[in-house]
Amino acid sequence: MFRILAFVIVTSIILTACSSNSSPAPTQSFARPSATLERPPIQGSLLDGTPAPAPPIDGKFIFAPGDGSIWVQDPANGKPTPVVKPSPELFADAPSWSTDGKTFVYVRSSLTAQGTAQYAIYRAHADGTNNQQLALPPNNKISFNWPHASWDGKWLYFTASYPVPPNKQHSEIQRIPVGGGEPQKIIEDARMSTESPDGKQIAFIRFNFDTFSAGLWVADIDGNNARPLLNDDVFIMISAPQWSPDGSQILFAASGPNTRPLPGIESFHVPQCSPQLLCMFAKPAHADGLPWDLWTVTPDGTKFARLTQIGADSPWPAWSRDGKQIAFIDTSGQYLIDLSTRAVSQISRNGGHGAFGWYSEP
Repeated sequence: MFRILAFVIVTSIILTACSSNSSPAPTQSFARPSATLERPPIQGSLLDGTPAPAPPIDGKFIFAPGDGSIWVQDPANGKPTPVVKPSPELFADAPSWSTDGKTFVYVRSSLTAQGTAQYAIYRAHADGTNNQQLALPPNNKISFNWPHASWDGKWLYFTASYPVPPNKQHSEIQRIPVGGGEPQKIIEDARMSTESPDGKQIAFIRFNFDTFSAGLWVADIDGNNARPLLNDDVFIMISAPQWSPDGSQILFAASGPNTRPLPGIESFHVPQCSPQLLCMFAKPAHADGLPWDLWTVTPDGTKFARLTQIGADSPWPAWSRDGKQIAFIDTSGQYLIDLSTRAVSQISRNGGHGAFGWYSEP
């Protein structure tokens, strides 16, 4: 089903007993929520905002709907173009733009001659041509995921993971020069990183396999002085952290209500079971997965803000270059949050389970 989030897959195994959605071919329509989806429909407003037509949008989106393909889209007209097509031997995922928008990096899963999967990092031109391998795991037990360029364009950060029997996984953040090279380990017990625009800090997800939950952490860019911004017992799950262009906020997706007070947020929910994931068994099932919403937190952890109350399915957000808008993808399509008017609008029905990026000119 959804290969991007290894730890979300673990959660999905528990909730859905390994059920999966068949993905459409790249020449057909994109993934859609099930007709019997029981979560509330996507709403067109923030907590204190109002629906509105989408404002003008420039630049270009890149996204992986979760079927092994990668698409580039003009957000103004919603027309997508496939730039990587899947095959029985190739599955592409986790695309991310370069700092100049001329190329993108992604994870390419392919079968070796021995029939085992190999997860390597590739770079391609914006039109999908000139694919080049940048990083290959030292063995097939290790997989690479979520590659992205640093703000200054000098480094590629990514997550390296390998299984730890019987049911755990080791993950660490590594980086290579943007042109390729020997990986450097930055920090252990970490995945899905995002770096501050000034290059001084790194935020990342730390997953707890005992409770199947995750926390948001921040550290110095060399991995020292790691400290939690959000402990792993507050939400069922969190993912997709994204540092804002001005460095003032970290955007992330979270599933479930916050179970303890957060700075800037007065309300919270006291779960009736622990871990919070178990509470989901007592509620109506969500056909496509857990309901998620978007949040922000300041890098010092002193102020949280909840941006949406929509119960999205596997959202992946991205900032506009000026930090005035946030776009995100989920299984029902693509949406835009205009932070000046505090309104959210659906801008496309091109959705799916996968990573999402947005490039616009400075």
